[in-house]
Amino acid sequence: MTILGLLLVAVGGVWIWLETQPARDEAQVRKNLRENAEGLRDRLGEAAADGSLPDTEIAQVFPPSKPAKGFVSVTRQGESVTAVAELLGQGPPRAFIFVSARLVTGCYAFQVLPPGFGAARTSIRELPQEACAAGVAPLTEPDRQDQQPDGPK
Repeated sequence: MTILGLLLVAVGGVWIWLETQPARDEAQVRKNLRENAEGLRDRLGEAAADGSLPDTEIAQVFPPSKPAKGFVSVTRQGESVTAVAELLGQGPPRAFIFVSARLVTGCYAFQVLPPGFGAARTSIRELPQEACAAGVAPLTEPDRQDQQPDGPK
């Protein structure tokens, strides 16, 4: 009877673990997407370090990666540059019957302020997916709490 009870608990534990796997994969994919966005923010800041940021340099920072578009649009306001890009987050591959990986795309706006007395400051914010589909950034949207300035290193 004890062995049957332990077997039931083990089967129940495995069942719960399998049922919660998609949520764990989703969290991993979202984390990967955010890390990709932060890495690209740093690369964009390095590209702007010389004081200019042409569209060709922006496009090189955001290469397309299927199913994400990569570089979508750029808007210039004075010396400030806002680049919009659709990025890809990828989860760990799973192999049960077929090998598959979970993918997610996200739309981000990267605002680069010109270098003053130090390095260029780059901030990032997540946009609704429709902004990347339309190819424009809603610049009238107020700065949100998830904006992260990239100060001098």
